[in-house]
Amino acid sequence: MKSSDIFMISAKADEVEINRGELSQRLGVGREYDDELIRKCRSRLLEVIDYKCSYIRTDIDLSKDNICDFGFMNVDSSALYKNLYGCREAFVFAVTTGIAVDRLLAKLSILSSAEHFVTDAIASAAADSFCGYAAGKMKEGLSCPARFSPGYADFSLHFQVPLLRRLDAQGLLGITLDSAYLMTPVKSITAIMGIRNEKNN
Repeated sequence: MKSSDIFMISAKADEVEINRGELSQRLGVGREYDDELIRKCRSRLLEVIDYKCSYIRTDIDLSKDNICDFGFMNVDSSALYKNLYGCREAFVFAVTTGIAVDRLLAKLSILSSAEHFVTDAIASAAADSFCGYAAGKMKEGLSCPARFSPGYADFSLHFQVPLLRRLDAQGLLGITLDSAYLMTPVKSITAIMGIRNEKNN
């Protein structure tokens, strides 16, 4: 594993705006809905959240149909191949909100089912929002298709193993996998984002 070409992005809680549309969908409420419980859960979550991302920029070879060759892994996925078509490079990255969020959720699951539900929804929206924040930092000045994650369409979750290993995600982010390829901390996301070209000025 190379480490010299792994880069880090971190952010403070107030630097990442949690997407209201994503949150409202997870809570099952209107986009502008807010109440004391949501504010309480959001405030407590933001006290413990620890946004971190590790990423690489790597060449990709798409010369074989439906095979995406990243050098450290070959992904047989027609959906990912279609997403990356026309790209010669890609960002491969992982983000997390940190293990303290897992501890808070575990505590709330015992103390209050309502607070656990709301906090879990906010934490999921926060992870997705930070994923977008980090992707935005990476692709400044670049033209990139939408990011694509393992577990979506025919991009198998078992590719979490080489992907996280390549990113030194356990050492840098504290992310581990269970036997079902699910991550801890639970509010973690892995993704690939192709690079088509430099944006025209």
